[in-house]
Amino acid sequence: METQVTMAMAAMEVRATGFVAIVERASKQPQDLIGKGTTIESAICYYFSTMSAVNHVWRRETFKGILIHIYSEGCYTMLRNPEFIGVLANMSFFGNKMVRSVDAWKKEGFTAEDQLKNFVKHCFAQYDVPEFMVNAFGEENKVHMLWYIQMGRGDSIKKLSGFPVTFTAKMAHEFRNTPSDMSLKKAIRRAQALGFGAEKQRAELIAWSALSESFENETFRTALVKFFATVKGEISLDVFQTVLEYIFYMRVQNATFGMRGRTWDALLRQAVEWEREMLKRKVAESYNQWKPAAITNFYIEEEDVVFSIVQLTNSEAIYEEGYEMSHCVADYTDACAGGESAIFSLRKFTHENSEFERLATIEVDVVAKEIVQAQARYNEMISEKANEVIIKWAKQEGLSADYDFYVPIHNEPMQMHIENYEPYRDAGFKESTSERDIAYIIVAVIKILWLIAKCSQA
Repeated sequence: METQVTMAMAAMEVRATGFVAIVERASKQPQDLIGKGTTIESAICYYFSTMSAVNHVWRRETFKGILIHIYSEGCYTMLRNPEFIGVLANMSFFGNKMVRSVDAWKKEGFTAEDQLKNFVKHCFAQYDVPEFMVNAFGEENKVHMLWYIQMGRGDSIKKLSGFPVTFTAKMAHEFRNTPSDMSLKKAIRRAQALGFGAEKQRAELIAWSALSESFENETFRTALVKFFATVKGEISLDVFQTVLEYIFYMRVQNATFGMRGRTWDALLRQAVEWEREMLKRKVAESYNQWKPAAITNFYIEEEDVVFSIVQLTNSEAIYEEGYEMSHCVADYTDACAGGESAIFSLRKFTHENSEFERLATIEVDVVAKEIVQAQARYNEMISEKANEVIIKWAKQEGLSADYDFYVPIHNEPMQMHIENYEPYRDAGFKESTSERDIAYIIVAVIKILWLIAKCSQA
């Protein structure tokens, strides 16, 4: 047994010697442009190569010391991850600002992520720092890493170097309570929105929007955050992004474009019109028209309703169909131009309305003469009526069909009569009001369960 332990310790010593040799060798290479690679050694060499071998050589020494100490503490999983090695390299950049020595750190945590976070905290934090800020060491912005260090030595958020936003006390409080998985840019916008009175859901929306991509022209961006923080009603991220794109476009066209006097409804309407105009311009630039497939359009009138199936034979018509139906039919322009597919639009007209309603977008495999897709708005299944019209057209044109459609389930309410249940009572037994109520409840539950069972069998 003693021999086995001795052999195991000797093997570990050999491995440690090998790792130290890799680190020593990499630390002596000159600064150069090399690839990061996929092995531990190549990653270590890459990060050493980004550090000057002439100026600030202490950064190389710090990095070397960190790697060897992390290995000696048995954090092997951490060292197998090139991204984690990158975090250690970023920490070395601030080796002269550490508040505790690297060698004093002892391994804490079961996962590599927890061990790494604890190591960052050990090196730079004398005071509490929001947990999410440790993410800065996994990014490229050295200023963000400096903010962690400054807060770790006790500086307030308002005193952070180059902080791009003017925070109120409430914003600073919300910033410290940022979820641990959020980036610094998103955390700033989230805290800013909450400080302006946004609900949590709206603040999250603003944080994940294009407003977090940059802090250029921050006065204007702050005005946008303040405006959208208190807009009433739900806003989806895609709609919000469209409105922001419109606003940024208008700002480029007119530097005086501002938010004073504007409303959400007006902005949304203008943004939708702008997006449509941009789409038309894009279509005009890449306009394409092709020979129609040898499949006839369809027309049928039923009382005061007319159904029409028309083939779309140019890129503009297909782009418009995709826009109105909110799906990706525009991706099929090349297939249509090549004669492989044909796209049709099923439309419903009424005598009272000059406009038409789009019921389905249909793709036909021209070679196989088969309807392969029929999609309603948002790529939903088409209605039973739409399917009925398409089948009539398919029979006329000799097309087969292979697509899904929605069939509503019509369940007539079941007529039944159940005699009231009267529980057995002994003649000498006096039932209390509460007990009688319980009995009625039990009967009601039995009835409900019986109905459910019958309906499920239908």
